[in-house]
Amino acid sequence: MVNRFMDLVVLLVEMTRTSNKSFGEMDKELVSLGYSAEEIEQAFSWVSSQWHRVDHGLAGGEAGVPVRVLSPWESTVLDTEAYSYLLRLQALGLVDDDQFERIMYRILPFRGEQLGVTEIKALAGSVIFDLGGDEFENELLSMLDDGTQLT
Repeated sequence: MVNRFMDLVVLLVEMTRTSNKSFGEMDKELVSLGYSAEEIEQAFSWVSSQWHRVDHGLAGGEAGVPVRVLSPWESTVLDTEAYSYLLRLQALGLVDDDQFERIMYRILPFRGEQLGVTEIKALAGSVIFDLGGDEFENELLSMLDDGTQLT
């Protein structure tokens, strides 16, 4: 559920930055991609409430913008796609420096398991949408230990 909403929010922010479509046109496109009217309304509402922060995010790939270098341990836990996804969230303004660090802090309990985009999306969603961190991390850990596939 968190991952689907994360996908929708990222798509919505990207659409608002890269197209001149009206909200009605974006709504129709999102419905055609399989999102419900309720999901779209929630995403629009969340993005609107965060626009002051989201709107001033980095314009992805700007020269001179510092990029956080992963420690050797962090680079063994995050695969390349997962780290790229975090950088994308940061470039879109969905994750600020503090949130980025909180996400990185939340990978500590994974004790060497490599996390992919699916897991990072869930962790990032828990930080961005302010979901109960400790409960969420314990649930995610137990899913990884059980081999449960996250969606």
